[in-house]
Amino acid sequence: MTAPATLRMTVGDFAGVAACRPSPTALRVLRDGQVSRRLLMLMGVADTARSSMPEFWESWGAAAWELCLRARGADVRAFEDVLLHPHVGVWLGRCLRDLDDPPAAVRASVECARLTGLAAAAALRAGLRPHLALPAPDSLVWLPTLGSVRLTEGAREARLRGDVLDLAGRSVALVEWDEPAPGDPALCAPRPLTATPPGDAPPLSVVLEDTDPYRHAHRHPVLPRQTAGELHAWQVSVAAAWDVVTRLVPERAAACAALWTALVPLRPPWTGRGVSSSAREAYGAIAASYTADPVRLAETVVHESAHIAFGALADLVDLADPGDRTLQQVGWREDARPVGSVLTGTHAHLALLEFWSRRHRELSGMQARAARARLHHYGRQVADALGILQVHPALTPVGARFVANMANEAARCGFPVRPPPSLCRSGPPPVRVASRQAPNLTRRRGPSSPVQGVAGPGRGTAGCGGKTSDETTPGAG
Repeated sequence: MTAPATLRMTVGDFAGVAACRPSPTALRVLRDGQVSRRLLMLMGVADTARSSMPEFWESWGAAAWELCLRARGADVRAFEDVLLHPHVGVWLGRCLRDLDDPPAAVRASVECARLTGLAAAAALRAGLRPHLALPAPDSLVWLPTLGSVRLTEGAREARLRGDVLDLAGRSVALVEWDEPAPGDPALCAPRPLTATPPGDAPPLSVVLEDTDPYRHAHRHPVLPRQTAGELHAWQVSVAAAWDVVTRLVPERAAACAALWTALVPLRPPWTGRGVSSSAREAYGAIAASYTADPVRLAETVVHESAHIAFGALADLVDLADPGDRTLQQVGWREDARPVGSVLTGTHAHLALLEFWSRRHRELSGMQARAARARLHHYGRQVADALGILQVHPALTPVGARFVANMANEAARCGFPVRPPPSLCRSGPPPVRVASRQAPNLTRRRGPSSPVQGVAGPGRGTAGCGGKTSDETTPGAG
């Protein structure tokens, strides 16, 4: 595989991302950046496994890598679609961290065995019909975008013949699999959730990811495989929420539809309050607990989509010094946050200002007052955080430009930013000094040449590199 090319984004497109209104060309850059990043990570897994795990490479790895190359050559778009499966990013991150940690050699061998399933899924999506054995760590075959296959306990391998998977005493056509009959091995494919609003509003198509073994990256307990009734409830909830998104913020709907590809059901907390999350490594996934309130889910979609866009941008260019260790207090968290977390949290809350402004205008009476109070709650939090960020010495020139564009958007929504008088460019007072590990090899595996504000592939924003997930329940994350 050749090294990914440098990516470019115009000044206008960069400003649109900062203002939570990414253009189609900006979204293409963000997507291509994720493809580049994951290609580099996949190459890093292969190179490291080849040298440090020769037995694995001879038994499984070489054939899987060769199949990846064939699949990419046969249909590059199909290969990229598998590579962009949200939780492939989580798997790649785990592989690289374990391969870089000698005490984790056993865990690394288990994680790297999943390379064969990724190669098989990519080959099938690309129209190939390979014949190979698929290792099944923990008796599970993982085929990203196709689903997972739970073998009988103790089984360690399945065999793929074209598009037929041979299990112990049973063959299954992967292109036709459906809900398994009682007593059969669990063949669990992701199931679609769709919405087709009237008029010119963009349609939505995501998958319910309730079996992927890497969906636990969202810092909240996940739900198991959803029943047919639960699936129907999710479908109704998502369709109703999408109607709210396309009605309140129609100019952002296309971006949300492009950024959001998978929904991970979360277990509701005992408090009864809903939770949502997006994981930096799981580009495209929104994790959320179920709600029948379409406005609440619509708010989550707008909020988490902004997190996804920010994370993809921060993977391309440093917005803040990765070595900065200061922590700042923000209105939506009780704990002080590193500058990268302040940036992504501010950006995601900024996305809600237009949403609640328009929601307020379509209501009356007590409901309108409640919506207005929510708008001003978020607006004050965003303006206060931007006041801190505007004078933060850790910002890079590109990061300062990003913050300036966010401040312009906040002012447009009625919340002008005034830096706190106690802060100056020489340095905001840190809340405390964090003890954080040095960046690992998942942070950057290639050169970055800044071009008009965005380059690729890049390192990651300070304060985000060590995190797996952003806990982003609106108003609290």
